[in-house]
Amino acid sequence: MSDQLTLERDLNRAVELLEKLQKTNEVPPQKLAALQKVIQSDFFNAVREVYEHIYHTIDSNGTPELRASATAKATVAAFAASEGHPHPRVVELPKTAEGLGFNVMGGKEQHSPIYISRIIPGGVADQHGGLKRGDQLLSVNGVVKC
Repeated sequence: MSDQLTLERDLNRAVELLEKLQKTNEVPPQKLAALQKVIQSDFFNAVREVYEHIYHTIDSNGTPELRASATAKATVAAFAASEGHPHPRVVELPKTAEGLGFNVMGGKEQHSPIYISRIIPGGVADQHGGLKRGDQLLSVNGVVKC
């Protein structure tokens, strides 16, 4: 069996197992219905889309540390998607002597897209409100970053 992540296969397997459990009556129907609702939710789909995007952008033959790092980044991005920011948008922040008020993680050295890892309380990004932890930077000053 391949170590490569196949989220679609895993999701299909989860649905198959859910159907088997429904037939056996080993788990109360209301619990199975709740699980099925989660699997079919917009939130779950947003998380799945983020993970799929992340895993298509990294080298799946990379080190376990690289894959773990990508998983952590995907988790942050998934939370951002769940907060209602799954689609690209333009955010303009004024440059100040204190900086833009956020930290990033990822980049070429980590073989990963660049994500906002932290919004500094009281900083420009926090005051503006247009960026959230987990947002992916696609370009800065017209320079593509993904």
